[in-house]
Amino acid sequence: MDADYIGKLERGVHRWPNKEYRRALRIVLHVASDAALGFFSTRHRAVTVVGSPERTSGGDDVERKAFLRVLAGSVAGLAFTDPVADFLTSSGSQAAVRRVGLPEVEQVRHAARMFANQDHLFGGGMAAQAALTQLSASAQLLDGQFATATARHALFAAVGDLADTVAGMCFDAGLHDEAERCFRFAVGCATEAADWSIRAKALSGMANLAVHQKQPDDALSYAEMALVRADRLSPMVQAMMHSRHARALGAVGQERETDCLTAVGRAEDAFAASSGDEPEWIRYYDQSRLERDNGRALLGLALNGGAYSEAERRLRSSIQAFPAGHHRGKALAMANLATLTMAHDDPLRGAELGRDALTAVGAVRSDRVSDAFRQLQVAASPHRQLAAVRDLNQDIRRLVLS
Repeated sequence: MDADYIGKLERGVHRWPNKEYRRALRIVLHVASDAALGFFSTRHRAVTVVGSPERTSGGDDVERKAFLRVLAGSVAGLAFTDPVADFLTSSGSQAAVRRVGLPEVEQVRHAARMFANQDHLFGGGMAAQAALTQLSASAQLLDGQFATATARHALFAAVGDLADTVAGMCFDAGLHDEAERCFRFAVGCATEAADWSIRAKALSGMANLAVHQKQPDDALSYAEMALVRADRLSPMVQAMMHSRHARALGAVGQERETDCLTAVGRAEDAFAASSGDEPEWIRYYDQSRLERDNGRALLGLALNGGAYSEAERRLRSSIQAFPAGHHRGKALAMANLATLTMAHDDPLRGAELGRDALTAVGAVRSDRVSDAFRQLQVAASPHRQLAAVRDLNQDIRRLVLS
């Protein structure tokens, strides 16, 4: 076994290694059973969702159950049997059963939007722990007594939305294990609520996390799972999913360049088809975000001899259009453009763009932004003999260490 495989066991990507691997781990870790290691076979356990005495009949319920069965055996390793119960257990939920209605649903929805706004403005670094605490408290409501079936489904959707938001904040804060756990929880809640858009968003978030962790195969599997039944998604949500699919394709490498460009085109077509009737959580997703996401999807290809002009055009367009105050998204696009320019053998212009990107960071505290600047340092390394590049590297080190 190598370190990468052990890491996947620790993260739960693989839940059932082969017999000899399990035996070896029992010996090394001095335990008597596979269960003590946290392993279980997903082939023999039913997929259920906690607190679900009510089941609707008909097509949606059949599709929901079929989707969960697919998840349990997915090649990406999203092998949970009960993501809602897993989260409630790990968060130590001990709240007494209470009656839950639409007022509680509205409070959870408000918390999701509040934390999302905080994340857009300042990044996840400062508020991730507070968001996790709020999510744990909100999750306890899922064990309550629901006033109506409508309230029950609405609460699962709202908690799924909040879980996805908190997952993104944890990702941004560098808390990758917590992010993955919250993304899985969001998928489970959204699946139970039949909320196709939140489920797709959470799966695409897992795809972005996998790209960040340099696991392109897992990223592609999650991204393609997010597009299951894309016909159930609004045009704007489809646009976001296609752009994240494009990023996963770009992470695979040059052999998927054509597919990556096709996915970018689909994202742009879907965005153009939006009529404004979109879920509340995606209303922030404007042209600047679309251009940034597509530019970032093409960045990896461009750095390896691919579509440089396509990536550059989209990143420049994003930077020009980004709304005031949303520093993280703009700083990411600017750092990516600086990296692209530096790698395209224009180090002085790249250093200038890099300094502009550092200025744009402002009060943002984001591990993802720091990682983008570390990528810029790698691109700048062949030009470190230049004073402008050396000065930029010093400024980046101060940002990353602050």
